[in-house]
Amino acid sequence: MSDGALDDLLILDLCHGLAGAYCTKWFADLGANVVMVEPADKGASIRDIGPFKNDEPNQETGASHLYLNGGKKSISLSFENDEGKSLLNKLIAKADILVEDEAPGRLGNLGLGFEDVCTLNDKLIYLSITPFGQTGPYRDYPSTELTLAAFSGTLAVRAVNGKRPIRMGGYQGMYIGGRIAFLSAMGALLQRDVTEEGQHVDVSLLEAIAGNDMAAPTTYSYTGIAQVPLPSANARGRGGAGRYPCKDGFVDVLPGIGGLKKLAAMLGDPGLAEHELFKNHALRAEKAEEFDAEFMEPFFSTRTRAEIVEAAQAKGMPFSYVLTPDELPSEPHLVEREFFVDIEHPIAGKLAVPGSPARLSETPPHLSVAPQAGESNETVLSELLGLTDLSSLENQGVL
Repeated sequence: MSDGALDDLLILDLCHGLAGAYCTKWFADLGANVVMVEPADKGASIRDIGPFKNDEPNQETGASHLYLNGGKKSISLSFENDEGKSLLNKLIAKADILVEDEAPGRLGNLGLGFEDVCTLNDKLIYLSITPFGQTGPYRDYPSTELTLAAFSGTLAVRAVNGKRPIRMGGYQGMYIGGRIAFLSAMGALLQRDVTEEGQHVDVSLLEAIAGNDMAAPTTYSYTGIAQVPLPSANARGRGGAGRYPCKDGFVDVLPGIGGLKKLAAMLGDPGLAEHELFKNHALRAEKAEEFDAEFMEPFFSTRTRAEIVEAAQAKGMPFSYVLTPDELPSEPHLVEREFFVDIEHPIAGKLAVPGSPARLSETPPHLSVAPQAGESNETVLSELLGLTDLSSLENQGVL
């Protein structure tokens, strides 16, 4: 068993945002040598994203940094001056992949664009992650998660009953984009094995989100019908589908195709399948409140989430219960699979962080702590570039 599936790769991470950090996290978890190249004066911007330990802002204790940058090395390097740029070019010459999320053209203006650095390393995979891509009329637009949700169409389909739309929780768009970036880079590496040549990979977060079918673009292209937001009444269960309260929380109910017979059996009376409200879908929608009061609520109100979901899944209905973030670490399925991993950070202390969703039998992913800003200067520069005395570089403000 080797140390990691990708332990022969050197990745330079010049990213500030969540998508880039999530992309390189996959490489780090799978054993690659991932080196964060951070500004010498302030560290990468991801360090400024809270929450922070004890609610006290600290670049070493931000939750996003601790989770997404685990297992990476960090060097502090100002590459906007000649000495720093020279050091970065020497690292690029040895790298397999460079990942950056600067505004389009910024690194090119510094002489560090793809066309510039491919002369140093013609096998380099140069991965650019930006909100709208390297081309197009919107390429220079600034954006946030909300901006991308609106432009991608996902915000519109989450509008409820004509009210203000609601974006996805957290930073799902960034994580989707990070996964696409990782997969694209791996594809470029496979191509390099054939051609022995690198290439520029241009990842648009907008297109990653829009192509994820949350706004159902493929449904529209096939049917010509735009997805219609659910009416507000469907914010909770109605007519045998949706989210229903139970004894200790909520259950998402989805009987599935032909599932009303199964639902009747789960409710304790298979004969209900012949009831007009079970057989006539239009009538059930019309009399949804009556259906819920008579059949659903008496059953759900006397049972726990686990009891209901277990009964439904046993009959092939894809029910699920709604877990809150504080419940996830003790969820029996995740506990058995040892999904959460305990790590000890010198400043943030002991943490339980999500592990890898992918299990490799021969080269399992490995998680470790996130680096402090610039802590790997000596290790990286001595191992990769043979530098032993960094004092002059530090005095010049390069490191």
